[in-house]
Amino acid sequence: MKRNSTYNAGFTLVELSIVLVIIGLIIGGVLSGKQIMLNAQITNAVNALQAYQAQFQTYVQNYGAMPGDDAKAKERFSSANVPANTTTSDGTLDETFDSTSDTAETRLLWADLRAAGLVKGAGSDVTQPANSFGGIFGFQHGAFSGTGAFTTNVVCLSSVPGDAAMSIDSRLDDGVSNTGSISSMVSTGEVGEAENGTPATTYDAAKTYTTCAKM
Repeated sequence: MKRNSTYNAGFTLVELSIVLVIIGLIIGGVLSGKQIMLNAQITNAVNALQAYQAQFQTYVQNYGAMPGDDAKAKERFSSANVPANTTTSDGTLDETFDSTSDTAETRLLWADLRAAGLVKGAGSDVTQPANSFGGIFGFQHGAFSGTGAFTTNVVCLSSVPGDAAMSIDSRLDDGVSNTGSISSMVSTGEVGEAENGTPATTYDAAKTYTTCAKM
């Protein structure tokens, strides 16, 4: 008599283990890649922030006026086609770091820095430079008047992921979002939010921040 048998093919435990290991390696590689990318963005942001601070101070030392608040900038850099500035050099930067007005001193500031050869670009360009997180860098006078106000000039960057904001704060200050020379607020996406905003009590990886550092 001929016996009929059915063979059910399937994965052995060894094969399943190999598949799981491969999946784990793939996931681990993706996560590691994301962390490496984030670390590179943070380093880029820290270096740029420090460079812009130094370039701002260099302008002040060289010309005796703040970029953006320099009434003589157009005359000083006549060949660079710097926009006219009606300021009287009162020692204060008008408007916020993220202003969209081409006549704001906080945007004219970038034209002055470019005309002076301290920042790359043409002297007619008032655009705030981009940061590595998709936001911008910018300067303004004071920040966070809600609590723990900065009353001096500050340099800020927008659209900073929570992990990155905490890392920048830790590298350059105390790592606490509402104390020290660097503070951050949860971003609302509104222009001018850093002027009267309130620093966050803690950093949250799931949130996006506007971070400002005292000059």
